[in-house]
Amino acid sequence: MGVILLKQITALITIFILAGLGSLTAESLTLDAALDTALKNNADLKKSELTAYQALREKKNAWNQFLPSISANLGVTNTHPIQPAGDLTDSWSAGASINLPLSASMTANTKLLGYKALAAEEAYDNTRRTLITQVSTNFYSILAENLNVEILRSDLEIKKQQYELASKNFKNGLASELEMLNSQYAYQIAGPALNDAVVKYEQNRSAFLLLIGLEASAAVELEGVINVKMLDLPPVENLVSRYCNNRYDVYAQVIALEQAKLNAQAGSLSRAPSISFGESVNLGSPQTGFLDDPISTGRFSISVTIPLSSWIPGSSQSLNAKTLKENAAQTGVSLDTVRKNAAQDIHKKVDEIERIRENLESAALNLRIASRAYELSEQGYRGGLVSQTDLQNANKNMVNAKQTLLTTNAGYLTAVYNLAAALRLDIAEVYELYAQENK
Repeated sequence: MGVILLKQITALITIFILAGLGSLTAESLTLDAALDTALKNNADLKKSELTAYQALREKKNAWNQFLPSISANLGVTNTHPIQPAGDLTDSWSAGASINLPLSASMTANTKLLGYKALAAEEAYDNTRRTLITQVSTNFYSILAENLNVEILRSDLEIKKQQYELASKNFKNGLASELEMLNSQYAYQIAGPALNDAVVKYEQNRSAFLLLIGLEASAAVELEGVINVKMLDLPPVENLVSRYCNNRYDVYAQVIALEQAKLNAQAGSLSRAPSISFGESVNLGSPQTGFLDDPISTGRFSISVTIPLSSWIPGSSQSLNAKTLKENAAQTGVSLDTVRKNAAQDIHKKVDEIERIRENLESAALNLRIASRAYELSEQGYRGGLVSQTDLQNANKNMVNAKQTLLTTNAGYLTAVYNLAAALRLDIAEVYELYAQENK
């Protein structure tokens, strides 16, 4: 039973070694390269960019509202009497007209196009920043998972050595069967734990490659280090005061409020009279001959249209104007709510950083203690002063401490990226402003 188990675990280790050798031939992917690939390939970002381009094009051509309507026509007529019979006659006509309508709401509509372009531009920037944050945090999360695989692989090797030593001591009568079985069990469960970590890493790595626009099966391995820089943040009230209005959710609501006000203004102005200028020129065939001395006429017109129905209480136009005003007022109320939620979000992001920072200090201390305890336990075990159970517990505590510190480091880095997103800053700007080493 023990021999079979040992062969199975040895085969498992061989698979992991082959997988590691395979990764040596894979292409390395740094964070910068991953971000560049994602920005080029992400479909949502491309859609947002196209929307922003279209809105900007409409804004730049807002002058076309004042472009007159121009038309031309040409026709030939053949008159052929049927009863009583008569002569056939041909005639032709040609004409052109130009019409220029002007309304009081045209200026408001022009401003609306400007805010529409601004809103689309802000949406594109937010999509881009969100993608950068997502790719960056996922990148470091997968790096942490890969490092966890290395921790578990090292742990498997340690447990293998402990099992071999316990088996040898048992055969020589220096260890009990219980100690040998405990070391065998510890070695046995270490293999599946490592296998689960490898599978999780490969699954998340594949999902990450799809996120940035690569094939999930691409021979790509992430390359980088989890470099944690501590932040020395000012009071959270200062951050809220400085960056709250800069956030996308707040600024987008400000733009929405301006658009609502302009829509209400345009709705009110639509009840005002509109004026239209027109000029038309017509040419026609003369009474004698088909092309000799054509007859030409011109007509200039000016008209004023008064939308009387919009002044009738309860009419659809009147109700629409009131609705637009109410929408503007409601958007203003929503802006205040968005600001409060944004401030609370910044508070939460800062609290998360401070919480993880405190955990980092204890996690680092726990690792130093656990590592030293394992060293002493191993020495004591070899000298016969420490039991196999105590050695396994010391090793388990050390592995847990390594994993905890790794997870906490990755969590702190993610929290910094989340704070940068909450402040609408690039990660480099956050480090430049608030990293401890710059203070």
